[in-house]
Amino acid sequence: MKLKIIVYFALILIGIGFLDGCKKNDNTVSAPTATQDPTATSDAATSLAGAMAINSGGVLDQVSDLLNTPTSTGLLSKSIASDPNFITSATYSYDSTSGWWTVNIDRTRSGALWYSHYTREYMHQFLNQNGQFQKYYINSGDTAYTVNHHIVGGTGVFNNLWLSHQLKSLSCEWVATGTNTSTVTINTTSPYIRSAIDTVTGALGGVRTLDHSITVNFINVKGPRGTGLDWYAKTSGTITGHYHALVTFTKGAAYSEHTIDRDFTITLGGTKVILVVGGTTFQADPNTGQIQ
Repeated sequence: MKLKIIVYFALILIGIGFLDGCKKNDNTVSAPTATQDPTATSDAATSLAGAMAINSGGVLDQVSDLLNTPTSTGLLSKSIASDPNFITSATYSYDSTSGWWTVNIDRTRSGALWYSHYTREYMHQFLNQNGQFQKYYINSGDTAYTVNHHIVGGTGVFNNLWLSHQLKSLSCEWVATGTNTSTVTINTTSPYIRSAIDTVTGALGGVRTLDHSITVNFINVKGPRGTGLDWYAKTSGTITGHYHALVTFTKGAAYSEHTIDRDFTITLGGTKVILVVGGTTFQADPNTGQIQ
């Protein structure tokens, strides 16, 4: 009987020791803490800067079109330029029952070491001071006070020395207020959403493909109506958003992240665009998108 009791307690102690060991093992085997790879952050910034740049048909190109919409000649006031490397065609139609214009743009830009070609479908509506639509920016001698401006869709490609871009989808809804003044205030009522595939050529010949999307929100961004020379330097405000990408490594070493997720802020104004991506600050040329 005593032997049975001793064996019984021994089994209990062994069981307790086993469970305690399992608990210790559970505590020591835990999921690793996610870290941001600096090269992945740099790739995200390169991709994002391209999606912002004027020459590549990025966000700033569409902001320029928005700022030109509330003018007496509309988008064409800057769409057709004397520069032979900048070619634009545009078609317009108007719905008198809703007050919405539909505008289709086909645009080509090129330089010695870069090329872009893209289309955009816009819709815009002019509202008077009472919030009622009018056909033109100037109607019976009075200007529109607000412009609703939507990006319905688009296509596009651009290539330069560090980035190759293929647009997949594009949409946004903006409202521009103060269009009866020299300074327009822009807010998104539905975010600027852009999906594309970027092939990034990095240092030492590394090549990565980023199948990505960006979501951008404008809050009280101010710019000069009608734009003009270096208009982007006169545009102010901070826009926020999120960058998401699936990465495929086609040449060179791979980094630790195969999915990139970064929140970002972009500060406009001056000769550089300031990007803070995942807490790291970059500067980009607003025309070319090159990180500097």
